[in-house]
Amino acid sequence: MNRLLFFVFICFSTTAWSQILDDTTKLVYGPTTSRYIFEKDLMRSDTLYHTIDTTIHNLERFEFKDKTETVYQDLGNNGTALRPIYYSEPQIIGRTTGFESYTPYVKKSEDFKYYDSKSPFMELNVGFGGKGRNVVDFNFSRNVNAQWNIGFDVHKISSFKLIGASSLRETQISGTAIDAYTFHSSKNSKYHLMFHAYKFEHDASETGGIKLPDDPEERDYFQYQDSDIKLRNAVSSDNRTRLHLYQEYSVAEFFEIYAVVERNNVENKYEDAPLSATTDYYNQFLIRTDSTLDASLFNEWKTEAGLKGRAGKRIYYSGYVKRRDIDFSYRHLDTFGHTAENYVGGDIMLYVTKNNVLSGDVEVSDGGQYMFSGRYENNFLRAEYTSSKYLPSFIAERYFGNHYEWSNSFSDILSNTIMGSVFYALPFVRLEPEVKISSIDNYVYFGLDSLPAQNSAVALVNNYTLKADFKVLKNFKFENRVIFNHVAGDGADAIRTPDWNYFGKWYYENIVFNNYMEMQLGFNLRWQSAYFANAYDPITQQFYIQNDFEIPSFWTADLFFVMKAQKLSLWAKFKYINQKKEEGYFETPYYPGTRKMIDLGLRWHFYD
Repeated sequence: MNRLLFFVFICFSTTAWSQILDDTTKLVYGPTTSRYIFEKDLMRSDTLYHTIDTTIHNLERFEFKDKTETVYQDLGNNGTALRPIYYSEPQIIGRTTGFESYTPYVKKSEDFKYYDSKSPFMELNVGFGGKGRNVVDFNFSRNVNAQWNIGFDVHKISSFKLIGASSLRETQISGTAIDAYTFHSSKNSKYHLMFHAYKFEHDASETGGIKLPDDPEERDYFQYQDSDIKLRNAVSSDNRTRLHLYQEYSVAEFFEIYAVVERNNVENKYEDAPLSATTDYYNQFLIRTDSTLDASLFNEWKTEAGLKGRAGKRIYYSGYVKRRDIDFSYRHLDTFGHTAENYVGGDIMLYVTKNNVLSGDVEVSDGGQYMFSGRYENNFLRAEYTSSKYLPSFIAERYFGNHYEWSNSFSDILSNTIMGSVFYALPFVRLEPEVKISSIDNYVYFGLDSLPAQNSAVALVNNYTLKADFKVLKNFKFENRVIFNHVAGDGADAIRTPDWNYFGKWYYENIVFNNYMEMQLGFNLRWQSAYFANAYDPITQQFYIQNDFEIPSFWTADLFFVMKAQKLSLWAKFKYINQKKEEGYFETPYYPGTRKMIDLGLRWHFYD
């Protein structure tokens, strides 16, 4: 971590020195010249570029689960295993590994920014979290010529143990992601190429959660580093590589052909040795009694080819064929062999008027799985219907390791979701209520025995969200999001969610010192109602339902200050400022949430 920070410091110090030498010249480059585009923009035949985000809003939220609107539960530390609390439709209707606890930390292909920066561009984001919870993001891009750009990104995350540590600096999380990319357009803009190579390595020291005495009166849940933990030597790792190439060629005006080729490798491991100190944690030993090394390997080639274009100014369309070639195996089991999946699909977008848009997309596989969605959107209303039939994961179907073995033949999962939201804005308030109702049939989950199961009954998930943002006296802002979730039907017991969740950001915002410095001062708030949250099994990296540990309701308040002067932004945060002595909270059974501490960070942009 220190070596990476030193390397980044040298890089941006050199650039900063060159900028000092040029202070007498006119500044030509800036956020509007360092533009970028996503692959999905080109897919929609849209070549409008995005400009660099220089706002300071939510800059203090440097931990992954705080940076997204998806509500996750984790194991009480940045970089640990996590899962979405609320049900969402799958993005892949074919086979997946099922090892998804670290997938949210993986940068998706569609999230890559391909720059047209005109000049060398660098961005540094650093978060120095209390108790060794550090995050570094370093991005570099430059144009080779007017048509060709290259760049790379480095992301580093590290966290010390917050519970059961044998020393003050014992590492729990060590993760590194590195990528290199290029973007090329021909002089006549008929041909576009996007390519990236991505490598992700994530290692987590598993604690198993705190170990409590049998006598309830002697239990102390919040000793943190002095807590007794269930696992001392166990380590999980998730390593991935990806090569991704996108190409398109304009055959005629508003008519293009395109092709995508992607190679994915995913290696997942769980190790624990020696087992002599933790034999009481495991229920059975199927291979060895002195050590455990379970692993899986997933290799995939994905190819897609299609055509797309626009019919006039009001209709966009695309159609494609796709193939996935998959090889998956466990260290102690190789029965899956080679899997080939073939798909056809497409989408369409109709601009009825400038502000009224109808769109839809469909994908069907040769195995009978499908995904369909239709949407309508205007200035104040959004409605969507989604239906999908998708395959269970590899791990749900078959597994053999040192502590578990199962073989299942599950049916496809069927999901239908209808969602609608409206927007209403006045000078002092903006309201956005949303209703999302999902029915799930043949839902696959991990049950009370930590083993996969399928619920043939239907679960009905009712999710209601209200966003209400208020502005008072111009500079005081109150952003609020309230979620109510209720699961009904005969299959309801397989899906555990809290009834209520609240997220708030109350702050003062202004530009001071003769419009030189932008600043925010306020609180980030969170409240969640009590429920029987899913527990976590580090052996299989799966969250499973349980009835023994009810997560009490909790609320947290983080005091923060953010400022920006020109290209440099600084922030400070007092996390969980409302924590009382010998108290705390849980998001996952036996894993205490982050305790009171101070976090610091900065963001620095360089445009030449």
